[in-house]
Amino acid sequence: MTPWEMPTGYVRVLVQRDQNSVLIGAANDLLKGDSPVGTMRDYVHENAAPDFLIDGEFGALPIWDGVDQRPAVSPKDRGEKAFSLLELEKSKKFLVRAYVSPATLSKPDFNDGEPVWLDSDVRGLLALPPANQATGDTETVRQDLNTSVLQDNGLYGTDIAVAIVDTGICRSHLARRLGFNPALDVSNSWTPPTVATMPGLHRIGHGTMCAYGVLSVAPNVTLLDYPLLLGRPAGEHTVSATIGEMMRGYLVLIWRWALTAVIPQSALVVNNSWGIFHPSLDDFAPGDPRRYIDNPGHPFRLYIALLKAFGADVLFAAGNCGDGCPNAVCLQRTTGMIMGANAYDEVLTLAGCDIHDLRVCYSSQGPSIAGMPQQKPDITAYTQFLGSKVLRGPRGFEPDTGTSAACAVASGCVAALRTAQPPTATDPAAMIRVLQATAHLMGGAVPNYDYGYGIIRPVAAGQSLGIIP
Repeated sequence: MTPWEMPTGYVRVLVQRDQNSVLIGAANDLLKGDSPVGTMRDYVHENAAPDFLIDGEFGALPIWDGVDQRPAVSPKDRGEKAFSLLELEKSKKFLVRAYVSPATLSKPDFNDGEPVWLDSDVRGLLALPPANQATGDTETVRQDLNTSVLQDNGLYGTDIAVAIVDTGICRSHLARRLGFNPALDVSNSWTPPTVATMPGLHRIGHGTMCAYGVLSVAPNVTLLDYPLLLGRPAGEHTVSATIGEMMRGYLVLIWRWALTAVIPQSALVVNNSWGIFHPSLDDFAPGDPRRYIDNPGHPFRLYIALLKAFGADVLFAAGNCGDGCPNAVCLQRTTGMIMGANAYDEVLTLAGCDIHDLRVCYSSQGPSIAGMPQQKPDITAYTQFLGSKVLRGPRGFEPDTGTSAACAVASGCVAALRTAQPPTATDPAAMIRVLQATAHLMGGAVPNYDYGYGIIRPVAAGQSLGIIP
């Protein structure tokens, strides 16, 4: 039996397993960019049952001492110390993907009592028509952000890596729109084994829009192309991507940034303009420890926490289901719609506003879904501007929209600041506090659930950090 032969109703989950040589080998395959199918073949066969199938193509992911055990590390611990803590052979536990019948999942002794978590569907957070009216253009956004002051002080994003975790980048389109060929590190980009397209050569789309947003503020950054939203499970043609696919790419980022320090730049910013759209996409009832959307103990959080601990700035879009959302995908629900990783307190969560500093109607508002950190979004950035021109509608080019675009603009601001303020000087948690404290206040009480602490002001942040006079 293979995943695409599974009967309807089966649930896709991540199951915890004890370390063995097969799982170590499969994780190594992923790090090398190889398919783990061959390594996993016997393991899949030996563990197969009519109501349970391990997905050999997924491979295995280390979670070391467990999802709730985070080693005490800092941005100064990249390289040798990180490797001594996190090498694969030291991981006591691994995650594998499995397809399981609901009846089997409900058994108390399933998986020998080891934890199980949902491998949820996720997708990019592009606002769809009728939210398609541009309120300005790239130059207007730059004026609002005062990027000329950033650049007068040398804050171009030079020597900063920005990972675009999305649908992939079309570098040639970016060059046409920006007037220069952006730096792209192909060797440190990573493509899921099931995706054939090379980094920088993907179709023009959501990922290219996000890369454009970053470059419009910090033109000298080095892009890392992580098209994880294309890495759907084999045979699941209705799925755009899953949390498990995100974890596979994040493993590579952790390995290259923290453990081996092969990413040569002085700072890493990770842009995540994606999320889960609706609570109905979680297969388990509220309060179930296997859930993703409202579970602070889901294993994906360990990966994000590790990246942050080693100095990476991790940004997430808040989502596009705010009060006034015109999109049917939200199913008319607008409360508690900042969910999953987008609500973690380790990340900077972005709401969206137009060039007039007004919250766009679809920008998801706090409080977050029950069970997660409630005070979200953190801050707000610009969206709804004519910029990348990745989409053409019946009336011409569509604007860059959604909290996706806002997140990308904010990632560019962080990258610009990191030019002169590496994580060894100001760690990611401190950077979040600076951005909150220097944001332009909006909406009365601060923080509030519309704008968070306000609209991002990178120049004020730079002044607070002492890198702008």
